[in-house]
Amino acid sequence: MTQLIRTRVAPSPTGYPHVGTAFQALLNWVYAHKHQGQFVLRIEDTDQKRAVEGAEQVIYQALSWLEIEPDESPKHLGDYGPYRQSERLKIYQQYAQQLIDQDQAYYCFCSPTRLAKMRKQQQQADQPPKYDRHCCGLSKTEVARRLKNGEKAVIRMKIPNDQQIIVNDLLRGKVEFDSNIVDDQVILKSDGFPTYHLAVVVDDHLMKITHMLRGEEWLSSAPKHVLLYQYFGWSVPVMIHSPTLRNPDKSKLSKRKGNTSLWWYRKQGYLKEALLNFLALLVWKPHEDQEVFTKEEMVKNFAWSQLNFKAPVFDVAKLQWLNGLYLRKKSLSALVKEVRAWAEWVVAQDDQAAAKQVLVWLNKQPSLFKKALGLAQQRLKLLKEIPELLGFYFAPELDYDQADLLQKHSVKEMIQALTIIKQRLAKLDPWTAESWEQTIRDYADELGWKHRDLFMALRSAVTAERFTPPLFAVMQVLGRTKSLQRLEQASQFLQAVVS
Repeated sequence: MTQLIRTRVAPSPTGYPHVGTAFQALLNWVYAHKHQGQFVLRIEDTDQKRAVEGAEQVIYQALSWLEIEPDESPKHLGDYGPYRQSERLKIYQQYAQQLIDQDQAYYCFCSPTRLAKMRKQQQQADQPPKYDRHCCGLSKTEVARRLKNGEKAVIRMKIPNDQQIIVNDLLRGKVEFDSNIVDDQVILKSDGFPTYHLAVVVDDHLMKITHMLRGEEWLSSAPKHVLLYQYFGWSVPVMIHSPTLRNPDKSKLSKRKGNTSLWWYRKQGYLKEALLNFLALLVWKPHEDQEVFTKEEMVKNFAWSQLNFKAPVFDVAKLQWLNGLYLRKKSLSALVKEVRAWAEWVVAQDDQAAAKQVLVWLNKQPSLFKKALGLAQQRLKLLKEIPELLGFYFAPELDYDQADLLQKHSVKEMIQALTIIKQRLAKLDPWTAESWEQTIRDYADELGWKHRDLFMALRSAVTAERFTPPLFAVMQVLGRTKSLQRLEQASQFLQAVVS
């Protein structure tokens, strides 16, 4: 019988969802779906001091937005719950006691003061930090007495001496560890909560996880986990320690450098398709020369053995390039829907004025918005750029720059030029790109001006911007009446300068 593939992601509810969590979730989701398996979300909330109210809900929202929803979770119950670690305390305590009974763990009563003094002495002696097993030899009678008296104690796992512990990593092969430098790790704290080391082993086994993907920062802890599997007599799941995401300067991706919050990227206006493509591309691609691919293509072609586990660089410039590609690939109707969903979400998050303005345009002038967006689509890299790129279409009054309007000509010369070109364009029939352009070129020749100067002055008059889509296309979107009104507004602006 073929084994059912089960993968998992196990974030802590300590704040906004991290792009690293999205990266891990994506790879786990893809592998499970490739093999018709199951993807599990487990909430690791045993560190109660760091827990943030509402953070668990944000994890669900993030996976839902990315469309990599789990098959089992605290919200989607399966056969192996509870899926929230704080609801599994008795389970961990039971297995910790089993290790005590097997003499593979022991109670430790050492105070924080003693442990701090011990570590200081080890540092001064240039020794690796490691518990000195002060409590390892306590008799059962002594332990029982001290526990009965209410002394606080943790439970530590007992590491064997003089052994080579083998960690089999799917990407790295066999990694050997000397047990003499492995610490007697605390596995159950004095408050009855487990540490990561006990909880991850117990949960992965009881939840029948077959492939355990996590960051390479956990590789140094893997020998402790391998020993725990051996102590319990359980099979070790396939271990894959994925590479740490790096900034362009090769430093570890962190809050101090760069942006790690998934919500930051969503607010900026990155599409989920582009973000998932980028995260996968950090370590994998379907073919050597293929950089743009869908989640479905990942499912079809993905294999762990293809992962590139050299430190991947989180290059935001490349992500932005990818995002632009995905924005340009969308139909205009689909893009409008995407913009609305983005603006509504941003407003719901923090009431940003720019996103609010986008919703006003969408609701009050949907036809104009769609046409304007269609012209801007080829230049768009992020959805957050929309207020800036489209603002001039909706502005009742433009904020002109005098130098842009004049193009090195005098105020009186430009007022006369704008007045006459407005009259000629108003009489133009038919109103086509060819007739419009020829009218402007002919008048520039009459004035003895460079064609570019008059075109740039008109661009400034109609949009108050230096860079826009083709001016005739912009005027078509605005309409002839409004475009001619803008020329009049520009003339009035310059007349106010003269007076």
